[in-house]
Amino acid sequence: MRQFLMPEDWDGGATCEIAGGRARYLARVLRLERGDEFPALDSRGGRWLCRVGSTGPDRVLLEIRELPPSYDSAVFEDMRGGRSSLPEPLRDGIPSSKSAFPPIILVQGLPKGAKMDLIVRQAAEAGLEAVVPLLAERSVAREGREAEQKRLRWERIAREAVQQSGSPRATAVAPIMRLGQLPAWLGLPPRGRGRVLKILLHEAPLAHASLHGYLGEAPDEIVLCVGPEGGFAPGETAFLLESGFQALRFAGAILRTETAALYAVAAVETILSERSSWIPKPQ
Repeated sequence: MRQFLMPEDWDGGATCEIAGGRARYLARVLRLERGDEFPALDSRGGRWLCRVGSTGPDRVLLEIRELPPSYDSAVFEDMRGGRSSLPEPLRDGIPSSKSAFPPIILVQGLPKGAKMDLIVRQAAEAGLEAVVPLLAERSVAREGREAEQKRLRWERIAREAVQQSGSPRATAVAPIMRLGQLPAWLGLPPRGRGRVLKILLHEAPLAHASLHGYLGEAPDEIVLCVGPEGGFAPGETAFLLESGFQALRFAGAILRTETAALYAVAAVETILSERSSWIPKPQ
């Protein structure tokens, strides 16, 4: 574990009591004891230093303070054998692990089986802001209690991926929603502020620009929309385009839905990370 993801209900106080499975993970799996320290990330991107104050059968009390700016959680050593230690301060010129990308949201048409588990895990490792499970016409999924159980599992998968990868963002998993609910959800604060680029990945040649072209104006937020197996139905595609999404088709073979999601995220983050090398400089 490179970092611990703080519970969403933590109030920002000087202590935090961890209970249940997460406490057992810290105390029994990592074998942390009183005085051990490790970095943590909260749901708003704040970074903290946790010290184990006390442990019990199913509880761990953490003492919390701000992570010193001269330290970077990405270079903390993995916890092995119950021990962890702070690294030496970073040398000048080494960038921090704070994300260099604007918030990226993945809207994923629900695929069959356990493919969504993989998509959520990869999205969290890549530092996405949120994953929105979308119940599309061609999705094979259920609503109700079973859907909520799946969402809770995806939240756990995302949390574990953030902790293991050291991602600078705590990836959220939205409730499963239908297409008609998506525009309103995207417009809720803090989403929908600034210049929002909404891209629909589609196998048909509907695109009016390349990915470089879409990303040229440095959006404040990016929404990537990927359909389920078989893609979106024609009416769904029309709805997304009318809602402000811009179509994009990657050259080459048609990708599976779980591959398309990772491919799109990787392409966007690569282009953004190299933006200074391809955006013409003013003369």
